[in-house]
Amino acid sequence: MPEKKKVLVIGYGGTIVMIVDEARKAIVPAKNLEEIMKKLPTLNEVADVSMDFLSNEDSTNVGPNDWTRIALYIRDKHDEYDAFVITHGTNTLAYTASALTLALGTGIKKPVVLTGSQLPLSVYGNDARFNFENAIKTAAKASASGINEVMIVFSDTILRGCRSVKVSESSFRAFASPAFPQIGSITSTGIHFSPDARHGDDNIPFEISPHFHPNIVSLDLTPGQSPALVEELVKSGKCKGVILKSHGAGSVPTIGEYSFLPFIEKTVRHYKIPVIVSTKFLGGNAYKEVNDECAVLAIQAGAIPGGDLTDVMTEVKLMWILAQGAFDEQQIRGRILDNVVGEISPIAHSK
Repeated sequence: MPEKKKVLVIGYGGTIVMIVDEARKAIVPAKNLEEIMKKLPTLNEVADVSMDFLSNEDSTNVGPNDWTRIALYIRDKHDEYDAFVITHGTNTLAYTASALTLALGTGIKKPVVLTGSQLPLSVYGNDARFNFENAIKTAAKASASGINEVMIVFSDTILRGCRSVKVSESSFRAFASPAFPQIGSITSTGIHFSPDARHGDDNIPFEISPHFHPNIVSLDLTPGQSPALVEELVKSGKCKGVILKSHGAGSVPTIGEYSFLPFIEKTVRHYKIPVIVSTKFLGGNAYKEVNDECAVLAIQAGAIPGGDLTDVMTEVKLMWILAQGAFDEQQIRGRILDNVVGEISPIAHSK
């Protein structure tokens, strides 16, 4: 029988690690692995499981500093374990998955699985047990199969972390990958990875880039929105990048007082700040070959098309690029469209 894989569970909060405190008759975060193992006694049959609690913060409050902290922690523990599982609240789980994919890079030699749940372990009919057990199984199977990437396990799906978004506040299938196939599935016959799952490359060294520059403005465009209000944020000098989530494939208003074309041109040419146009719709694609005139005019004014990056990844990737010191608009343009870790499709950044 093959030796069990060593899996480190990094507790970073989430409903999935909530249990009932019998004394207080309240649902509270578990204090350690032992409390969780009482609910999931068979976990160690699948892998040699250890757990470190780093945070019990509500995921709404998890941000760039947390992404850095987790990435550094994985780096420090990288050689001690075969795989990593991160528990996380669902609100920002896709952000953390996207950020870790960039921070850990393609040289990571271990799989990293993020999971959460809609209901806590102590509630009858919960999804926490299913997701927790399957995250451990997926991590162990990925390690045995040489699959080394950041992924999300939720319900019966395995998704590439940097391609995932939250699609429901209540469904047990709360996450999806609208513009990229799921990289695996979980069935009664086991864990099944697709050919799209990324295998490790021993020729690429494991080097991390764990920092993020949060000073960006991400705006969901609505009819009648005033570009002048957004320009006030740009004029403050604190903003280092702008993302316009468009009505279509990168299209923005182009007529009269609500036209964003002068704003884009001034922001890019005068303030030397990049403007990215993306789409707010699941599975959408903003790319330069688009036939939408309003999108073409935005690109001609200086906007960068975001391709099929998710709205989450567009924001995270811009913060990550800015933290690398690429503040020149042309440098940022090239890096946004570059496929770093499988986050964007080739057609979306064709020259």
